[in-house]
Amino acid sequence: MGSFILRAVYARKPSHVNLAPGKLVGADWLNALEDVGGRLVPEARDFLLSQLPPLPEKGVPGVRWLADLLEDFVDRESDGAQDDRFVEGAGAFLGLLLIDHLGGRTQEREGCHRVQLGQFGWFDPFGAIQEALDAEDPRKCLSEYLSIAEREAKSKGPVSRVVRVFLEELSQARPDLSITSQFELTVDLDNGASVDLTRLERVARDQDDDSATEAARRIISMLPGAEATEATPWSEAAPRLLPRLVSRQFVGSLPAEQDLYLHAIGHDVLLALQLRYGERARYLRCAEVDGWAAERHTIEQRSIHNLAAKSRALRLEPVGDGILHARQGDGLDGARLLLPDLAARLERLSPGDWFAAAPHRDVLLLGRQPALPELAKRAQDAAMRAPHPVSASVFLITPQGPRPLHR
Repeated sequence: MGSFILRAVYARKPSHVNLAPGKLVGADWLNALEDVGGRLVPEARDFLLSQLPPLPEKGVPGVRWLADLLEDFVDRESDGAQDDRFVEGAGAFLGLLLIDHLGGRTQEREGCHRVQLGQFGWFDPFGAIQEALDAEDPRKCLSEYLSIAEREAKSKGPVSRVVRVFLEELSQARPDLSITSQFELTVDLDNGASVDLTRLERVARDQDDDSATEAARRIISMLPGAEATEATPWSEAAPRLLPRLVSRQFVGSLPAEQDLYLHAIGHDVLLALQLRYGERARYLRCAEVDGWAAERHTIEQRSIHNLAAKSRALRLEPVGDGILHARQGDGLDGARLLLPDLAARLERLSPGDWFAAAPHRDVLLLGRQPALPELAKRAQDAAMRAPHPVSASVFLITPQGPRPLHR
């Protein structure tokens, strides 16, 4: 945020911060960030409403106010619920301070909200607040995290540096590939592959640049190439198969030579299959399926069987009036629309018809008949905000599988 604003962390206000409720005055700048701040804006607004005026302006006053508030909260007795509320509110406020000053926007995946800074930079404002509360010197810890955010915005931070190294090597070794989207250390490529760069980040953190570059080359060497590669035997592929819902628009954006294995689910939703290798995943191509002639008729069933094994303890959380959200946090929630026992599970929860939508890979929304309008609205909103949306289409959940709802 610049040396001036970092020094502001240590410029104490003369007045004591009081945590009693107050009126939201003096923080109108938050409203201007609604398009880029997403859900951080209402969270921060609610947080500020719990404070006494005068409330902070952006920039230096906001950082100074937050630093004072951190120290004040550390000295207070609080329970776990109060701690969580403080982290959520203060984290949202910190994220918006950074977006306003450095540029960027909030992004969400698998229920996690992060701030994207610059081309490849990412920052976790909630983690920063939690670390500051746990630190011996909260003010110093906050200052260090602000410095990290600055570096992320300049492509010199822990995340942005790693992604930049990966992209530089990718452009040389595989000029046919490019990054289409990113969430922290996970990058999605235009051939459908998803790559987790966590291991590369550890190498870059603990070793020199040459070691990081070599690690990036090893990752890239394992990506599926445009040319024919040695076939994966069924015995190796079967336990790695997982279903993935994709949109017709996504498939249309892929190079023609990708020729993914696809099966229509209904509306504009297609079933693709992925092979997962720990931190990596790639889509299955028709040519590979053709090589498993004896097992071809069981491929989809095997992928769903593998998904069911990962879904035995399905978490269903309420997110609105009559709306449930399947939230396992493993990037497979959208595909859980296909679980063979989903209808039975929901019937045990509440008898009657259930409806569902999978707006993107990390979200499965569920609701009963009275909640259909809200379900459709939430699905549309989630699909519009997703980097790789699937569909806002609504399906009726039946024992035979999802059935497109024509309204």
